[in-house]
Amino acid sequence: MGFLAPLFLVGALAIALPIWLHRLQTQSSDRQSFSSAMLLETTEERVHLQKKLKYLVLLALRIALLLMIALAFAKPFLNRPPTSLTAGAAGTHLILVDTSVSMSRAGVFDQAIAVASQAVDDVPPGTLLQLLNVDDALHIGSSLSADKAAHRAAISELKVSALRLDFGRAMAAVDRLAESFPPPVTLHLISDFQGSAMPVRFADVVPSRVTRLIPYVVGTGSPFNWSVKYVRETAEGLDVGLMGFGDRERVADVELLLNGEVVETRGLSETGPVTLHFTNLQYEQGDNRIQVRINTDDDLAADNQWFHVVENEPPASVPLITLNRGGLPVTYLSAALESDAGQSYHVEPLVIGEFDARVLGRYRWALLDDIGAIDEELDHALTAYLQNGGNLLAFSGIRAANSSVLPVTGHRMSAATVGFGGNEFQSPEQIDTSHPVLAQTEGWHTVNVSRTVPIEVQAADQVLIRLENKQPFLIERRIGAGRLLLLLNGLDNRWNDLPLRPVFVSFIIETAGYLSGINEISKTYTTGASLPLSLVGNASGQVVDPDGNTVLSLADTTRAQQINLDKPGFYEVYTSQDNMLVAANIDPRESDLTRISQELLDRWQDATARLDGIVAGQPGTVEPEPVELWHWLLFILAMVVIAESMLGNTYLAPLARANR
Repeated sequence: MGFLAPLFLVGALAIALPIWLHRLQTQSSDRQSFSSAMLLETTEERVHLQKKLKYLVLLALRIALLLMIALAFAKPFLNRPPTSLTAGAAGTHLILVDTSVSMSRAGVFDQAIAVASQAVDDVPPGTLLQLLNVDDALHIGSSLSADKAAHRAAISELKVSALRLDFGRAMAAVDRLAESFPPPVTLHLISDFQGSAMPVRFADVVPSRVTRLIPYVVGTGSPFNWSVKYVRETAEGLDVGLMGFGDRERVADVELLLNGEVVETRGLSETGPVTLHFTNLQYEQGDNRIQVRINTDDDLAADNQWFHVVENEPPASVPLITLNRGGLPVTYLSAALESDAGQSYHVEPLVIGEFDARVLGRYRWALLDDIGAIDEELDHALTAYLQNGGNLLAFSGIRAANSSVLPVTGHRMSAATVGFGGNEFQSPEQIDTSHPVLAQTEGWHTVNVSRTVPIEVQAADQVLIRLENKQPFLIERRIGAGRLLLLLNGLDNRWNDLPLRPVFVSFIIETAGYLSGINEISKTYTTGASLPLSLVGNASGQVVDPDGNTVLSLADTTRAQQINLDKPGFYEVYTSQDNMLVAANIDPRESDLTRISQELLDRWQDATARLDGIVAGQPGTVEPEPVELWHWLLFILAMVVIAESMLGNTYLAPLARANR
């Protein structure tokens, strides 16, 4: 036995107190007046002995009470006897096979299948087995059982995926699974042990519930591999980055395909990083399919191609709801949006009272130059547009200042307008630069504001810019599935000079990317990534994979979906609002076939074994676990308190009655 806090045992000296008190107690008899005691017999001694026995039991209970309190605070514990374990001890054996991209090297996966089958054969008969395989996630290949034939059959069904392996995530998943298995758990890990699969922290690869790790290294040697690292669009064309892993020089031909046609071929003969420049490419209108193909005899053929999408779209139409087709707001907004080099826009003025509000459903976002100019019908239409996922950038012009309540938002105003008097101006002071619209904009402090439209900020508002007088200048609100950005001023040069400042152009461009969702949409992904259909314009739709198969069932096309891009190639995405093409590529980290050192592998194996006091491959013992006893002591203490109370009341009751 041991004690976690032995100093509390000093409290056991308190048992001297009840011993002393009991020795002070005297037997007080109930005396009665009597004429003569000559004829009375002396009280028998045995009655006195019975009373004395009651005192001794009460004394023992009180001493036990104090001892239990002292022992409980000292927290005693017992050590469980150690259990002997050996490499072939009964328990659970997990056969984990790496099925990531790098295992597709010629002959490597066949070797892994043979090693996995042999590992099953070597496990002692009657031992529980389960087959697992891992790439970017852990997959169960067979049920937990001692049926070796079933596990061999499951091994023969394994295939290499197009996904990347991370040993840290893999070991965490194994740890969670091993929690429910009979211990000890032995993990047979069959892999090429790529160095690029190791996490930053070594501790992440050491599972806490695995008793023993047995690694099987497949695919040895000094591999050489060419791979594509990236494809980048430039003003002249495309830059293609390639990487040669290994120390041997191999000749390769690099083909650039545009929409399925080879447009140029380049030769490679060196190792290391290389960048090829392709110019004078003639893109078709819409999404263009770019494919880079490496023709060589390197060790990993799976990463010898890269897919990329180049957009060549006509200017996107943006509706501008206005009362004046030729007004200054139309001029300013058109000039700002047409200056965007990354995405060209065409402002389409929609004059209030002259267009059908139902056409707004065609657009991802819209502009409104004076929120106070809309009528009740358009107010309802814009609210419905926002509720259904549309986005709106609105300005509060002069007409909004004459309203008591703003349409669409329902903001109340504290006054019609606020002027600052004379030549006094206010400038934006508090700017939320963490917001995507404002993160890349500079120069707000140069804007001069002479009048503003003060509103009563509501709980649903996020104030992005405040003026020096703390009045809100730009707010954002979520309305249904859509976003509303409201700038509390106009664009007619009367109350501010914002349209004349350089910050106005960057603000409008960033707002366009934010509200249209262009900034959120990527056309190139890594295999294993998820594509939310909502980024394409709608939460439902259909997807066609690189093999030409539809990904979603008919029922799934009407529900919000996250599409797993588990194959390299082009995915065609169709929604009610838009169609687009996205490319998926094998993670470039899988292209580096250099494996971890034997020293690191030994350290990994030893670190796993030491968790339970085992030296890998040798018999050992589990370190004894302390079993704390204070829970039981508290239970015994409660029983002693009850017994002492009952016995004390039994003794005191006759005395109380006698003294009445």
